Amino acid sequence: MVSWSDSESTEGSAAQYISSDDSPLKIPATIDEPSFEGLADDLNVICEHGNPGRKYIAFEGISTGRRFIACATEGVGNCGLVQWVDDHLPEHLQNAIHKLWLMYEHSQHDNKMACLKHSSTVHNLTQQKKSCRRHMRSLLKM
Repeated sequence: MVSWSDSESTEGSAAQYISSDDSPLKIPATIDEPSFEGLADDLNVICEHGNPGRKYIAFEGISTGRRFIACATEGVGNCGLVQWVDDHLPEHLQNAIHKLWLMYEHSQHDNKMACLKHSSTVHNLTQQKKSCRRHMRSLLKM
């Protein structure tokens, strides 16, 4: 992956904002990584709130593993700051990551369907048990 460069570069390093009038920018899911965490005050990235951004590592979609800076201001709406530190991954890696995410989502779906089927089976057995008890009570009263 491309590392952060302290040199001034306008290509791919400009902060991206979505104004508060538009719908808020969805920050990707993230993972903890001790080598890239905390405030980005050392990178001179300031959000619209006037505060340093926070360092994150994406864990969602084809951006999985890419480092980025986003608004760190707590207690207020996200100002929309997203500045990617790493360039896009090569297309073949994006495709591989995309396929892994599809496999994961398919597995999640299959697990949910299996749980639903199991719940239905448990419900049906519980209903049969109740029916058998009612039938047994009625026989005992005779």
